[in-house]
Amino acid sequence: MDWNLYLYIQKPTYQALLFLLLTPLLILIIQPKNADMAWGIATFTFVLYLIVNAGLLWLADRPWRYFFYSLGCTVVYLLLIAISMRIVLRLMRVESSEESAMAFLILIYQPFALLLVMLVKWLVTRWFI
Repeated sequence: MDWNLYLYIQKPTYQALLFLLLTPLLILIIQPKNADMAWGIATFTFVLYLIVNAGLLWLADRPWRYFFYSLGCTVVYLLLIAISMRIVLRLMRVESSEESAMAFLILIYQPFALLLVMLVKWLVTRWFI
């Protein structure tokens, strides 16, 4: 079997799954003392996901399809991470106020990042190629 990792990582679904698995793993390894610290780790991982997602848009064959597919995967990612974070915090017996929505306001920047990459890609291909 030919396993081309690049083809899997280029798809937004696999990116979301990778970071969805990475977030609880990092939290379990780091062992934060409180829920705010755990949500901070989850936010940092989410920002890394957004950077990887926007960066790989540059290599996408169909950028608009990738754009909308990425937005859908990100919404699903946020729903699943909210559920998994509650489970991880309970397993670690960390007290939390169950208020974590502010940490993921970064979501509003994803469409802008993706559109910026698409604009730069268009300008580069228009002017230099």
